[in-house]
Amino acid sequence: MPSDSTAEAELQAELDNHERARRYTAAMRAATTEIHAAYAGEVDEGGKSRAYGDVGPDKLFGWAMANYTVPRMADLTDRDIALFFGRIWMDDGEDFHIGRRHIRDEHGDPLVLDWRAPLSESFYRASAHDRKDVARRRRFGFQGARITGFEDENLLLGEAFASDILTEEIERPRTGPMRDIAATIQPEQDELIRREAATNLCVQGAPGTGKTAVGLHRAAWLLYNYTEKLDKAGVLVVGPNEGFLSYISGVLPTLGESSVWQVTVHQLTGAHTATAVDSREAALVKHDARMALVCERAVWGHVGTVAAAGITPDEGLLIADGGWRWRLGLNYLETAVANARKHTRTYTAGRKAVEDAIVQGARRQAEIRSGHSPDSKWATRIKRVPAVQAFLDAVWPKLNTKTVMKKLYGDADFRADATRGILTEDEAALLSGKPAKPTAADLLITDEIESYLKLREPSESFGHIVIDEAQDLSPMQCRVIARRSGKGSVTVLGDLAQGTTPWAASSWTDQMRHLGKDRVEHTELTTGFRVPAVIIELANRVLPHLGVDVAPARSIRSDGSLDRVEDPDLPAAAREAVGKALAEEGLVGVIAADERAEALRTLLAGTDRVEVVAASLAKGLEFDHVVVVEPAEIVEAPASAGPSSSDRVGLRHLYVALTRAVSRLTVVHARPLPPEMAA
Repeated sequence: MPSDSTAEAELQAELDNHERARRYTAAMRAATTEIHAAYAGEVDEGGKSRAYGDVGPDKLFGWAMANYTVPRMADLTDRDIALFFGRIWMDDGEDFHIGRRHIRDEHGDPLVLDWRAPLSESFYRASAHDRKDVARRRRFGFQGARITGFEDENLLLGEAFASDILTEEIERPRTGPMRDIAATIQPEQDELIRREAATNLCVQGAPGTGKTAVGLHRAAWLLYNYTEKLDKAGVLVVGPNEGFLSYISGVLPTLGESSVWQVTVHQLTGAHTATAVDSREAALVKHDARMALVCERAVWGHVGTVAAAGITPDEGLLIADGGWRWRLGLNYLETAVANARKHTRTYTAGRKAVEDAIVQGARRQAEIRSGHSPDSKWATRIKRVPAVQAFLDAVWPKLNTKTVMKKLYGDADFRADATRGILTEDEAALLSGKPAKPTAADLLITDEIESYLKLREPSESFGHIVIDEAQDLSPMQCRVIARRSGKGSVTVLGDLAQGTTPWAASSWTDQMRHLGKDRVEHTELTTGFRVPAVIIELANRVLPHLGVDVAPARSIRSDGSLDRVEDPDLPAAAREAVGKALAEEGLVGVIAADERAEALRTLLAGTDRVEVVAASLAKGLEFDHVVVVEPAEIVEAPASAGPSSSDRVGLRHLYVALTRAVSRLTVVHARPLPPEMAA
């Protein structure tokens, strides 16, 4: 062990290193600001009038450079966080500081390595049993941007090491939105984060295992290591609700990535603007996977037969071309329609294929009879011949999404044809209505129908999509996301035990199929780092009653506290529990059934550091201290609060509520606790 004086000297040396890194970060930002000012000035100058003969700058290049430097300046802003959190000494004598971003000196040499760099992997994964060429590892303690201490791990000694600094950082109280975990990434998390870009990853994660953090850090790692591909294709994060997105919104910018689009699945389709509301039964049908077959039939069912279009073996299709006449026979046209139906992916492309086949058939005859090939103007003229248009409109009529929706919802005979053998008559009847005032589920159907009509633009697809709380997505919602994924990859995160929607998934295999991915790496995280063991053990009592096959969580944390308060005066007991919680550091979450939460929100209005959350909206959030109010009401709430296909939804809301605390949990109740919470 080093002497106190030696340790103090090393700490001072690290403080000097940190200050040096800060100076060079400031210099990098100043250089970037200078570049921005120069190019922004050129763009501005390029828009002004000049005398004849002036040679202006390349305005497009200047505009690109000016815009490129904006996020870089933000990335280099001096935040209240330490510039490095670790250091490694390699067997070859080299050493590296590890931080949230790359920092270089005036010679271009690295002062700090980005945590996403390949060499940084050794910092996270080296162990006494597999050193990965690391001789010594140092972790730093910090308060804000100030280095407060360090601890060293000599891997050459071959001894396991429990890091007090790592534990302290993991258990640090919550003081705002979700933080990044770059300083505390565990080996099993790092392994998932660094999966190659083409990997479709599905992570089943128990509460407190850090699955959300894994997904966000994976997005940042992919953008760093696959810059050329993903800068163009983009990365999308899909979350369950706007509150969740607000909670995670600061993580990626802290890691230097501000270009990631973060949305809810409702925002992805515009469903958040819907004003009409479905009944419970209608919502269940419209979110069902069978609706995709209904939509497919509603579109492709418009394709008619050549005979029904009035084409006979004797007459065929007669095309007038000035003084010429071209005739296409019944067999030729039937083959053209069959080929278009078989080989085209969308309805609109199919109509064009039939149209092109007609032009090609007429062209061959023209070439034989005239001895030369007609040009493109001739082809356009043939397409406009009334007989050709009449044939196409009869066999393959033009369609748009609005037309199909109107027929599906307003034409009983058409709806019966589209749903026959797929939905029951009672289920089909639930699709009637006024699509001009769509519900959120109607917009999913609109998106599905549009996908059969035409392909999405490449710019509307993403290179990688991170989907959190994916167990709550319906099959139709999954299909919406799948269409935005295209040939890209996905990281799917969730916990089947926390599925609380009427259509919550019971199998990740089925959910990944709905997301359009058949080659998937599945993994399960069961070790909790955030939620103390005493709280996890209480939640695990509820787990066997949730009807899902997932492993119970275990926690590495032996701290934390659990209190139960039984009091007939529930509001007073809740207020008192909040008061006691506020005596400790950190955020306090009060979670109750939706109606009870509204009453508590009024009761606790103006209370500092307290957020009242309805149990149905608590998923994904974390608080230092959680006060769960009247668990029996949470269990019963779904029976009267919106659509539900499972009598376990209330229990799942309770399971979620019990696992939101990262330090302390107080259960306040006037009624007996649900039997599922009993030991």
